[in-house]
Amino acid sequence: MNQKKYLLPFSLSVFIPALLLVGFSWIGLIEFWNRKLTDSFFSILPSHHRFSKDVVIIDIDEHSLARYANDPELGRWPWKRSVYPLIFDFLYKGGPKLGMVDILFTEYSQDDLSLAEANLAFPFVSHAVQMREDREAGNEEPRNIDLISKHLIHLPPETPFPVFEAVSFPSGEIGATSPFIHAVNVIPDADGVLRRFPPVMRVKNYHLPTVALQGFSKGEPMEVGWEEDQITVKKENTSTSFPLGKGGLIRSYFYSKKDLSEIPRYSAGGVLESLTKLNEGVDESELIVSPSVFTDKIVLIGTSAAATHDDVVTPFGLYPGVIAQAVFISNLLEGHVLEEIEDIYGFIFALVLLLISTYVLFFSTHHWLRIACPVFATLVFLIAFYIFFRNDFILPPAPFVATFPVSYLLGFAYLNYIEGIDKRKYNNILRNLVDPEVVSHALEDLESLKKGGEWEITAFFSDVAGFSSISEELSASELARLLNEYLSAMTVILKFNSGTLDKYIGDAIVGIFGAPLKNESHPILSCQASLEMISKLKELKAQWKEKNDYSESARNMKIRIGLNCGPAKVGFMGTDSLASYTMMGDTVNLASRLEAAAKDYGVDILVSESIEEKGREHFHFRFLDRIRVKGKEAPVKIYGLIGKKSDVSEAMIHGEAQYRKAFDFYSKQNWKDALEAFEKAMTYFGKDDAACQLLIKRCEVLFQSPPSENWDGVYTRTSK
Repeated sequence: MNQKKYLLPFSLSVFIPALLLVGFSWIGLIEFWNRKLTDSFFSILPSHHRFSKDVVIIDIDEHSLARYANDPELGRWPWKRSVYPLIFDFLYKGGPKLGMVDILFTEYSQDDLSLAEANLAFPFVSHAVQMREDREAGNEEPRNIDLISKHLIHLPPETPFPVFEAVSFPSGEIGATSPFIHAVNVIPDADGVLRRFPPVMRVKNYHLPTVALQGFSKGEPMEVGWEEDQITVKKENTSTSFPLGKGGLIRSYFYSKKDLSEIPRYSAGGVLESLTKLNEGVDESELIVSPSVFTDKIVLIGTSAAATHDDVVTPFGLYPGVIAQAVFISNLLEGHVLEEIEDIYGFIFALVLLLISTYVLFFSTHHWLRIACPVFATLVFLIAFYIFFRNDFILPPAPFVATFPVSYLLGFAYLNYIEGIDKRKYNNILRNLVDPEVVSHALEDLESLKKGGEWEITAFFSDVAGFSSISEELSASELARLLNEYLSAMTVILKFNSGTLDKYIGDAIVGIFGAPLKNESHPILSCQASLEMISKLKELKAQWKEKNDYSESARNMKIRIGLNCGPAKVGFMGTDSLASYTMMGDTVNLASRLEAAAKDYGVDILVSESIEEKGREHFHFRFLDRIRVKGKEAPVKIYGLIGKKSDVSEAMIHGEAQYRKAFDFYSKQNWKDALEAFEKAMTYFGKDDAACQLLIKRCEVLFQSPPSENWDGVYTRTSK
């Protein structure tokens, strides 16, 4: 593979996705995709954390509203504030760590006093406050600075936590007497999905705890510290740090849908009914809700009834806001928070996978690697994402998901385009050389076709005897017509027998059997094609004689064919713009020598012993000689291809037996007996048998000038 030509497309396949990545990041798409993709992954991946056992919910649900539909205080929403002290009283009997109200009491009510008195009676209660924008506030101090100061978290003013201009405390004495407070604002992402929560919120430069942080405190004194990317909470002798993301928010771990459905939730209606029965002296074991379920728990009091309109969108869909707040508390209590890896590292990870995969795509010579690499890269990404997730880190998925398909598709598109050009080029070449069906098979593996290889083939060489004389007798147009007619007929036969046209050399035809498509029958097919060519030439000559076409020499022309079977190097050789499918090696050279030697032995088709060995069951061969061709030391037996086995006469079989007997005398330097035997063989083949005449002359010469003692009976040809 020419690697240099792939450097530019390789670079573009990396550069274009990288450029897209920068553009997508600049317009905010990467951040958006990161959110959506992580939501999808989290919904598929198994949860490796479990919701905290220290958090429970008292839920004002549809059952609670329906149970008291006819009650003047509980039959409609919102409930009168005088109801909540009853719930606090029931909680008190169980001994919770903290009772957190996820309901705002920021507006005045005539029942405020009952709640204020409950605050004094039940010191575990934490009330909700609401952060809000107030454009009229300006640079002035917040109006309720005294209440803020009471619940203030001491942090420097430059913290990144969400900033608001004002805060709404519970109305009047409720806020003044509240033992604890917590901000209940939620901050969804730009797409409206709640994935993060702040541990602290700011009213100008004053910091107040949120539900999550107050729940983490369990009502105990705490000291909060802040560094650039984390918040630290100290309680007694323990210190816990949590990673902060953008805007001072913590990425929440939302567990699983199953976990969310199994959060302990007790109906507020059931709590009130249990309190009534408890006051009536009913045994605790018979209550709908036992106070003991709240012992040492953090209890969230919230709503899920549709009439309360307190729903939020989470990564797992729509849930009551109190569920989300419970998740945030559990996250901090159990340390189940996620740390988002910076986008730059996601970019680097994606580009590394991109570089490796694209390199394999362009420069690997193994097709299976091109298919396996994107699968492997995707598996690496998914495994890496899961490993990070299991360790509470989020690897940004968008850089990989956004760039890898683009890069690989660009690369594949380019390679398919180039391969299409190559296929068209090689298709045009091959279809002039090989049967179209063979071309279709060969082009299925274009790279192997271009690369070539070495395997066993049959080399075919044919030549017109005395063509120089024929060409001198014809005009240029007649010569061209003769060649076109002859070469076309022969090439059709070659291709019909699964042969490949290597080249024309004037009147000579060079062909390959067994390549580019491997075929174990190549020796047999080459013999069949050669016999058909001899037969076809007879038909052509008969037509020419009938039409009195061309010259006398042309009408009587003969062809010689040489065949040899063996290993050879085959493939496209040449330049990118001009290449031909050809063969090289000793096998090819011998076939060429055999074609030339056919003249000396007076046969139309001269073949090597390898052809005779593989074709003897189908064709009849006549043994002729043992020769050593120019440039080679190893001797080779040569045979004339006579025809199919069924076409051989008894006389010819007897003649060949006599010829072999004569050749044995010749090999043993018994010249006199050899001469007599060759002359006797001529009675079968005829007085003009070239092979017998050649061997007779050779015996006469050797009789007069005997060879050396180490003569092996092999005749060495000195010409090609």
